[in-house]
Amino acid sequence: MNDIILELGNLSLGYGSKCIFGGIGASVRSGDLIALCGANGVGKSTLLRTIAGLEPVFSGKLFLSGIDYRELRHKRIAEQVAFVPSLPARARNLSVGEMLATNCYFRTGILGNIGRRDKELISEALEEVSLGGFEDRDSYSLSDGEYQRVAIAGAIVKDGGVIVLDEPSAFLDAANKVLVTDLLKQIAHDRGKAVIFSTHDIPLALDYCDRMWLMCADGSFYDKTPQETISSGVLDKIFKISDLKYDPLRHAFRKVR
Repeated sequence: MNDIILELGNLSLGYGSKCIFGGIGASVRSGDLIALCGANGVGKSTLLRTIAGLEPVFSGKLFLSGIDYRELRHKRIAEQVAFVPSLPARARNLSVGEMLATNCYFRTGILGNIGRRDKELISEALEEVSLGGFEDRDSYSLSDGEYQRVAIAGAIVKDGGVIVLDEPSAFLDAANKVLVTDLLKQIAHDRGKAVIFSTHDIPLALDYCDRMWLMCADGSFYDKTPQETISSGVLDKIFKISDLKYDPLRHAFRKVR
């Protein structure tokens, strides 16, 4: 798929009257896996929350399927954009199936009872994240890696066109980081979803993603392929430390003395 589902035009982020980052321009197509990278505090979470409709558009343009966010009802955005926070809240005595069912409620009637198709979606999503048969498990008892995959399954169950995730691998070990990133690639490419996730694991993102969004310390924003990201040298602009450079041969940052 290559239909444009999101458009960002000179988008600025902010709270109240304070702009924290501006000049964001990009187009997102169905089937894209996009890594959002930048230093702590630059505004990555705010950008994701703005796309998810959890923060208002500060200024500039943001379109969902060609419609300005300012003209969209919150319900419409919630139907089309799934948001997975970096540390999803856990609740005791809530089964995995019940947790995933909360992603179906905007499709249910006043009683909130999910139908057969939604139950099938839940089972299919759990199979896709390699947790088939976990419906009756206590969600509170899951490992961090399992719980993160259940949270991603919830985004699949919502069945919108866009999934945004705020550092989905932040609290995972190296193996689970790879598993989660590979899972996001499968969801984007096999299901045709636009998947945007923030991460500090730039080498892993370069290996797996279709595009890189870079929010740099100097206030510049870049939307490039992984190959363009490496060859252009823009990775050297992400951090405020001027002598911290990206070494493509080592696939890592190092300090140049």
